Amino acid sequence: MSSVVKFGPLAAAAVLAAAPVMADTRPMPDYFVSALVATSAAQALALSCPTISVDPVAVVNASEVLLSQLEADGFDANDPSADMESGEDRLSEAQAAFMDKHQLEGASGEAVCDAGRAEISQKTDIGALLVEVAQ
Repeated sequence: MSSVVKFGPLAAAAVLAAAPVMADTRPMPDYFVSALVATSAAQALALSCPTISVDPVAVVNASEVLLSQLEADGFDANDPSADMESGEDRLSEAQAAFMDKHQLEGASGEAVCDAGRAEISQKTDIGALLVEVAQ
């Protein structure tokens, strides 16, 4: 089984990109871009490294914070895309920056695990969603 990190299309980004652009939409907030990228990167690392897993409690807590932020900013937390412009370009740029940070293009095995451990130790948004596990 290959452990190459692969980012599939972000489901949330696809939904947001498919949403009709209306005159009263607002740009995707930076914190929302960060949350989407953190979630997708954490999942990709966990799927690609046998000693890294997504921490479900951390994901639930982060989701609650995100929903509160969206509501406080006047977005409908149940359907933020209704009020948001597509942030597909920003999401792609942030994903690419993460991949470049850890030189993950085509990486596999220990390099992927090293990236996950680095994110955890640096207490990044991505690392906050991860936990090391015994093999």
